[in-house]
Amino acid sequence: MSFSTNLQHLRATRSMTQEQLAMLLGVSRQAVSKWESDAAYPEMDKLLCLCDIFECSLDELARGDLTHRTREHALAVSPGPATDICDYDRRMRLRATLTASGVACIFLGIAGFCGTGGIAASAGDAYRIACQYAFFAGTLLACVLFGFAHNVQRTFTRRHPFVEDFYTEADKARARKRRNASWAAAAAIAVVGVAACWFQTVFFQHLYGGLASLNIALAGASWLVVHASMGVSRTDIAAYNRRYEEKAARKNSEARRLSLIAGRDVAARDACEGFENHAAADACPQAGCIPSESALAPDAAPMPHGAQSDAGACPSDARPLDANMLYRRVREQRKAAAGIIMTLSAIVVLVMLFVLHSPHWPLALVIGALACVIAWIAIPFCSATR
Repeated sequence: MSFSTNLQHLRATRSMTQEQLAMLLGVSRQAVSKWESDAAYPEMDKLLCLCDIFECSLDELARGDLTHRTREHALAVSPGPATDICDYDRRMRLRATLTASGVACIFLGIAGFCGTGGIAASAGDAYRIACQYAFFAGTLLACVLFGFAHNVQRTFTRRHPFVEDFYTEADKARARKRRNASWAAAAAIAVVGVAACWFQTVFFQHLYGGLASLNIALAGASWLVVHASMGVSRTDIAAYNRRYEEKAARKNSEARRLSLIAGRDVAARDACEGFENHAAADACPQAGCIPSESALAPDAAPMPHGAQSDAGACPSDARPLDANMLYRRVREQRKAAAGIIMTLSAIVVLVMLFVLHSPHWPLALVIGALACVIAWIAIPFCSATR
């Protein structure tokens, strides 16, 4: 009996849909569908989870015959409305709050920049850098909040790539109504800010104070707009699932591209370098193959330069290059490189701002961003040659 037949039958005994099983396993619905049609096979950790869910052994699930099991009414999934079993709503509300607060902090930093600008203009050199301090503090706090919001989103999507839609039409209507009300309130706050800026500039000749008032009002308005808009997108779970499917498709495409790069690099290296100096890495002359443990044996005789195996094929103990493993390696290297580069850029910015008092500190961020782009492009080619 095949694994796919056992899986379909066990799912039927629990009255469980593919979407519900996907939520329990942290995979997409398409992955479960491929398992049941023999188009793909789950990884070991997913197999162990399936054994725990259906209370069977791994050998029984993979090779045994579990179709004799009858319907388990006590363990069957209730046919009632879907519920938020993965805490989706709370996580997405937290993400919306953090993101909206980050946008507001940017405007507050600009407000501090404008508010301290008048002090710097009247006090001379003593407060020349004060306005930059305020703007940098607001921007730094915004980056921290954006980082927390991204971490919340990334952690949740990794654990729950598929979520069953549990929002009712009444919930979605309330979210849209709340968004419209927030947009109206944001427009009113922005009008008040513009009026305050005009009043302070015209009647009190206080330009910096007017600009500070305007940006404070824009901070409140932006918080309402961003939070309410993300509240509506939170209820669109179909878009959430669709984004993960598109991301998985891009990941597979990138993995195939990296494997092609690795295949070309291995072939070029085999053509240019002797097999004597690369007995461990080049035991197989076929491009895109990695030797197994038997090929790395100390007593294995090295192949002469330019030699080919029988019929030009790889030995039977060679295994193909794992595209997904290469993709994960490149992704981790990109993250590490970007973290190191931006950390160094932040240190340079702090030194230029607080020690050297240089007004050209934004150049360090621009150079760091360009270095990240160069590293992002170059790392796949460097990683594939290893």
